[in-house]
Amino acid sequence: MPNLATAVLMVAIIIFLLLACAFVYLTTPNKWRIYDLPAVYCHRGYFDNEEIPENSLPAFEKSAEKGLAIELDVRPTRDREIVVFHDSNISRMCGADKRVRDLSFAELSEYRLLGTEERIPLFSEVLKVCGGVPIYCEVKTEGAEVEPEFLRKVYELIKSYDGQIVVVSFSPFVLKWFRENHPELIRGQLSAGAKHLGGNGRAVAFYLSNLMTNFMAKPDFVSYRFDDKSLGLFMNKIYGTRLVAWTVRSMEDVETAAMAGYSTFVGEHFDMTEV
Repeated sequence: MPNLATAVLMVAIIIFLLLACAFVYLTTPNKWRIYDLPAVYCHRGYFDNEEIPENSLPAFEKSAEKGLAIELDVRPTRDREIVVFHDSNISRMCGADKRVRDLSFAELSEYRLLGTEERIPLFSEVLKVCGGVPIYCEVKTEGAEVEPEFLRKVYELIKSYDGQIVVVSFSPFVLKWFRENHPELIRGQLSAGAKHLGGNGRAVAFYLSNLMTNFMAKPDFVSYRFDDKSLGLFMNKIYGTRLVAWTVRSMEDVETAAMAGYSTFVGEHFDMTEV
């Protein structure tokens, strides 16, 4: 019996070590590049959603005037124009129950943002008003779908900009595409706790929240919902992975995130020139 117990214990230890090694392999990012990131990015531009809507040209102009880096979201229209807009549906911002990908850019341009005179801008238009400040470009996708034509156009626009642009996405498949096709771009894996990724199904939410796709995407940094936690995030702190916090809304949030190991902050609705 003692021999059997010892054998069972040894098997359990071996299984644990194999699982630990597998977890380390899955969650390890790309750690071998030297690059700089700004201390703070203005989330969807410097907006107030009253006179200046989020992801609008005035929001980006105001960020650039303050010398602040910019976070924005890109997605394709039906005719494959690249627009800057967060939601897949325009109902929240434009009051119509329509999806961006189902409308041409001409049709999309008929709608206005939150009752203002502003419309949804092209990515190319936004780049012209950003004045070379750093940009954190979130590439939006529908689930696991990757559209190479869309990503190629995003890359062409990124390369036309006279300033640093990093690409980020919740989709590791998007980051994998950029890693394989344009490895010089700095990449960031977006994630959050599993409860905030539940729309993907429990198994997928578990993998994404624990950053278990890093082996494929090989992100240069991880951008995480700053008040969420996971074992994968903890391991990335141990690896020394650079961490970007989203979304901070006060200097108290910045201090909390900094204490948790974050060094860059995506923020809104406070004076980010203080960071």
